[in-house]
Amino acid sequence: MKNRNFEAFALIGALFIVSLLITSCKSGDESLGLNLMPGNTEIYTRNFTESESIRSFTFTDEKIRVDHPGFNYIGSFNDPLFGRTDGGFAAQYRISSNPDYDNTSKLDSIILRLTYKRIYGDTATKQTLKVFELTSDMDYDAKYLSSFKLKSLASPTVIGISSFIPKFKTDSSQIDTTSQYIRFRLSPALGNRLLKMDSLSMISNEEFLKHFKGLYVESDAAERKGTLVGLSAAGSAIGIYYHTATKDSLFYAYNVTSNSANVAAFSHDYSTSIFGLHLNQELIQDSLTYLQPTGGTKVKINIPSLSKWRDSTNFIISRAYITIYVDTLVSDPRRYGIPSSLYLKYIDGTGAEVFPKDSELSSAYYGGRYDPISTSYSFNITRHLEQIIKNEIVSTSLYLVHADRKGSPYRVVLKSGNSSRPIVLNVKYNRVK
Repeated sequence: MKNRNFEAFALIGALFIVSLLITSCKSGDESLGLNLMPGNTEIYTRNFTESESIRSFTFTDEKIRVDHPGFNYIGSFNDPLFGRTDGGFAAQYRISSNPDYDNTSKLDSIILRLTYKRIYGDTATKQTLKVFELTSDMDYDAKYLSSFKLKSLASPTVIGISSFIPKFKTDSSQIDTTSQYIRFRLSPALGNRLLKMDSLSMISNEEFLKHFKGLYVESDAAERKGTLVGLSAAGSAIGIYYHTATKDSLFYAYNVTSNSANVAAFSHDYSTSIFGLHLNQELIQDSLTYLQPTGGTKVKINIPSLSKWRDSTNFIISRAYITIYVDTLVSDPRRYGIPSSLYLKYIDGTGAEVFPKDSELSSAYYGGRYDPISTSYSFNITRHLEQIIKNEIVSTSLYLVHADRKGSPYRVVLKSGNSSRPIVLNVKYNRVK
């Protein structure tokens, strides 16, 4: 009985203490408990949201690295929004062993085979590709930019041509599981030269590449629609079919390997694009901006309000992030896939693109992945804003670029300052008084 009375009194006492706490605390009183801190420091948590002053513009992305892409995109594609894109590539073909040719070897045929599994665009348009032999050396370690005229390394003489309609075979899950091939019958002159090459010239790849530098492949411009076809570099090979005085049906392959110089080539014609008139300028802001890889376009974002945080040493940034929304109606992602990831870089004093400090932590922290629910890309710039506050970074302009600028054709249309869902800067911070 005594134990039950004790429990009852304890419960009443606890309820009384809770009621005192509730009546003594006011709603929104963020200074609660601050009297316990040395010097009676007060910290106020605030949220800052900015969109009105943010401006974004479409710029050409002319000087990107195009060596060693994940996929070589060839073909000609008339995008209904971005105009025409033409793709090509150049690569070295290497020997895996010293070919077993002899003085009686006779050429039957020489075939170039390209392997693809990716298609971007219309699959009903015929594509025409042309092959040229390289006459100048390619450098495996060189940093090739998209502004470089790759065709300048090749002979003007066409040594092979092929027309094809891209195929796309899918299984029950609608995933392409079958490799497709494009085949070219190359000039017999090249085949005979390879057959008659001195054995000392094929003692190593270093010697071989002095005599056969590689191939350049480009596409004819498509008059309408068209396609970009993603080639697997490892699936590109030159096959020599030959016979000797004693043997028939012989074969030798020259392959593009991980040790081959392999460079993409792209050209863009924006004269028919819907943004061409306002390209590369910061005077007129459209309601939309246009981002395209393959040396196409990038988006410049100006956030002048970032400068207002400079020297605000009494601010502690809890989190700062930028959100950019996709116009899914214009982008038409069901027909034209959009990027799964983008990068946001700030522009330094020399005009160079620099990854913000936030990107050093992890991709999950940094952000940039497409969120299909909110149809947006968000980036964490907390540490970047801290550097602005400390006056370590002066620029308040950034570039939004594709995460795979040389190995993917996926483009996207983004909403700008004049749209219903403009770019938003959100900052959660603590102000110390």
